[in-house]
Amino acid sequence: MKRFEKGAHWFEEVYGAGKADGLVEMQTGLAQDLARFGVEFNFGDIYSRPGLTLAQRELLSLASLVTIGGLEPQLRGHTRGAIRVGCTPTEILETVIHVVQYCGFPKALNAIRVVTDQLIELGVEIPPALGPDTDRPRD
Repeated sequence: MKRFEKGAHWFEEVYGAGKADGLVEMQTGLAQDLARFGVEFNFGDIYSRPGLTLAQRELLSLASLVTIGGLEPQLRGHTRGAIRVGCTPTEILETVIHVVQYCGFPKALNAIRVVTDQLIELGVEIPPALGPDTDRPRD
């Protein structure tokens, strides 16, 4: 299997049929090479590895994007991908909440707004706040 085809398989598991070619086609000229590299490396070489599920990989991707900050289009895309591969809204939002300790409140607050808006746009129910002094056992 060619490297792009392998990457496209995993990319489309996360984003849907035809999305790998669409990513490349939305670029112009030499910029298409960068998009192709992303499909080949990120999905053909990394996402295709055993050891983590696609859902786990998407939660890790979300955590990384939140921590870096300023990557709202990718945060929206990986939120869609996370839902597509079976992550729950709670898992996604708790991932953002969890990384606040590493990236700080400004990045986490900005990210949780982007993620929440994307979940609402997808028609996904947002879990209610736990509120202060909640002694809820961990799932």
